This record gives sequence, structure tokens and C-alpha cells, in this order.
Amino acid sequence: MTMEEHVGFTVYSRQKMAVPVLLSVPHAGRDYPEIVFQSLRLPRESLIRLEDRYADLLLRASVGNSVPAIVAHKARAWIDLNRDEKDLDVEMVRSAKASDYPAPGIKQRGGLGLVPRRLAGDGDIWKCQFEMDDINARIERYHRPYHEEIEALLKQMRAKFGVAILLDLHSMPPIRQAQSGTPPQFVVGDRFGQSCASPFSELLVEQIRLSGYRAALNHPYSGEHILRRHASPRSNVHALQLEVDRSLYLDSNLREPTHLVGSISLLVANLVRALANQALGSSTLIAAE
Repeated sequence: MTMEEHVGFTVYSRQKMAVPVLLSVPHAGRDYPEIVFQSLRLPRESLIRLEDRYADLLLRASVGNSVPAIVAHKARAWIDLNRDEKDLDVEMVRSAKASDYPAPGIKQRGGLGLVPRRLAGDGDIWKCQFEMDDINARIERYHRPYHEEIEALLKQMRAKFGVAILLDLHSMPPIRQAQSGTPPQFVVGDRFGQSCASPFSELLVEQIRLSGYRAALNHPYSGEHILRRHASPRSNVHALQLEVDRSLYLDSNLREPTHLVGSISLLVANLVRALANQALGSSTLIAAE
């Protein structure tokens, strides 16, 4: 396993690149710049709700097998890598002009734009506005380089294998049981077929179910900015999102990892192998461990 440290994130296995699948973990960062705590209105521990808590640990088996990956270390509270850099709530930023930005989308209206503004049930996160220069610095030093790395890795992968698949890994709070049935433990997102060829997303759902877990496709999470930005199925560059129920690998408080991290990590590695086999035309799909 080889790794390259960048400002705010790490890239694994750029040179070896054993399979045409790139793993991305944008929301598991636990590095909080001091400005975050200086600006907080809420208690520090409330920010854990924004984290895909320890989702980076679910890559261990994959990166150990030279699967390329990019893992963010800066906290989502500081800047959200799964939002467009123009998805900014201008009321949070001193001197920002609404005319310079598109109309707010659903996520931003819910308080989860480029810089999260509020948490459901807790209200506004920050006690003050940010400076425009500060936000621009976050974009230029961290957000933009993260996406440039993804682009470069997918381009390299496409040149080597003729195909590239981005698997964007997230974790989700347990979904409450609905009247329609038992809630899923994994959700595969492909933006309703827009970000990848359907055999790849169908394969993930099938493999997860074969391993004994419940899986759903696109509901309630279909994928966000990372999939929109980097997918190009017509050019054989595909992108999927995988949401994992945190209760499968964290303790009852959803705070700290348990011994089950290893089994979920092996499952993710198996899903990567299955995607790689499908992409490279293998007739044999590996059943989940």
C-alpha cells in the first residue's frame, strides 16, 4: 500500500492501482480547524452529527489490497466536499452577494450547504458570520484540490483499464422502520441511473443482499455533488454512492467503532472486487463474505 499526504486528505495506491474502482470518503474527517470551535454557538459534540463517523475505517481491507482511495481528514463542519463550491448560504458570509450564487437547493435550504448552517433540532451552528476570504481559502486549499485529485485519478484509471468507477462511501443514521417494510442497512445511489450504468448499481444491491444485509437503491439517498460532478457514463466513467448504517459498526451511542468494523470493511472490499470484475468483463461475481 502506498499513500500520499495532501492538505486535508490522503490518496492511496495511485501508482499500483490494482482495480478500476476508486473509493472516496468525503465526510469522515475529524480534523477541526480552530476557527470552527471559535465560531460555534452549539456544543462541540453536536458536530459529530455532521460526521460520517469513522467511515474511513471501512476502507482498511480495500486499501490493504492496493485499491485506490481518497480520504478526507478535514471536518465536514468546516467545508462540505459533497456540495458544489457555489452552494453557499450567503447569509452566513459577510460581504457575499446573492447575485453571485445560484438559487439555494434543497440541501442548502435545509441548512446543509457548502458550509453547514444548522442542525435539525439544535438550530444554527454558528454565532457569527464568516469572512468571504476565509471561505474562498477553504475552497482553494481543500475543496478544489480534493475534486482535482478525483478527476486525475479517474482519468488515470480510465486510461489504464478502459473504464473507471467511483464509489463514494458514506455512513447514515439508522433508518426508522416504515409501514412499507423493514428499513435498509445499505443504500446504493446512482442518481436514478444518471451517474452509472444500471448493472453496476444492481450488482451492489444484489451482493449486499447475498451477504445477509438489507439494501435499497436510491431511497432515501441517491447521491449528491460528487456523483454529479465526476460521473460520465457515456465515457465509461461511472459513479455510485454507498451509504452504510452506522449501527452496523459503531457502538449503541453511534460514537465509537466496535469489532464489527472489520466485517463491514471486508464487505466493502468484496463489493469493490465485484464491481471490478463486472467492469473488466469477468463472468464470475464474488459473493460477499
